[in-house]
Amino acid sequence: MNMKRLIYILALFVTITAFANDYVKDPEPAILEVHYDRIEYHDSTNHNKGFFKDPVMLRISKNRSIFCGVKKLWQDSIMTCDKATFWAMEQARIMSDKRDDTQLPSGHYWSYIYKNIPEGKVTERCYFDMEHWQYSEDWERPEWEIGDSTKTVLGYECVEATANYRGRTWTAWFAPEIPVQDGPWKLCGLPGLILEAHDANSDYIFEATGLLQNPDSEVGIFTYDDRSGYSTVSRDKFFNNWWRYKHSNFAAKIQAAYGVGSATANEKPKPVMYDKEERDYPHDL
Repeated sequence: MNMKRLIYILALFVTITAFANDYVKDPEPAILEVHYDRIEYHDSTNHNKGFFKDPVMLRISKNRSIFCGVKKLWQDSIMTCDKATFWAMEQARIMSDKRDDTQLPSGHYWSYIYKNIPEGKVTERCYFDMEHWQYSEDWERPEWEIGDSTKTVLGYECVEATANYRGRTWTAWFAPEIPVQDGPWKLCGLPGLILEAHDANSDYIFEATGLLQNPDSEVGIFTYDDRSGYSTVSRDKFFNNWWRYKHSNFAAKIQAAYGVGSATANEKPKPVMYDKEERDYPHDL
């Protein structure tokens, strides 16, 4: 890793921590922060069509945790605390015609997943289809089958486990040396921290890139978008709304709402060749 890249990562971490702690509801001190790369393939039938790769993080306290995109958290915190700085940096990024990850775009992962908030529940918040959505559900943990295979991840000996969960078969590698029963996304419930995971088709992959003990940060609901308000729906409605949005003519919606673009209402949207990490929800159109 070159020095420029290292300085960027350190600056990003400090910025996120400084801004985020001022906008956390019912905060609880974090005891561990785990950073992952999240890989999402565009087409589950043909991985050669490319993928999104986003830095994501799992922030853990004694009783709860949050999982979110690092770039999305940065964007939301800066937009809330200092809009002028954000737009100045965004303008500079556009003018420079750079699209690499040092330019701090919002990334492709926009969900915030809160485990055990409220107690015994999992809450997910996400912005899509020009609206903020949220739901809470009972905290359903995967039922894992622990295997015999081992591998080393970030210097920790990890054990393989598999589970059928939310419409996919998942393989996870957990570290018994780190006695935290949590992991990326909604994966959790193993006798050790999950450092790697993927579904059977490898449409989604999580790979740990670093750990930080006792970070200067807090765990609770981020309140950046509370003023805008959230539409609270059931879990099935949340994901069905997302599915309908992905199959809609979004360009025409933008044109109707803001008068920009050249899309027409009768244009057919491109087919959607991938699904969410969880697939056990109504796919009505």
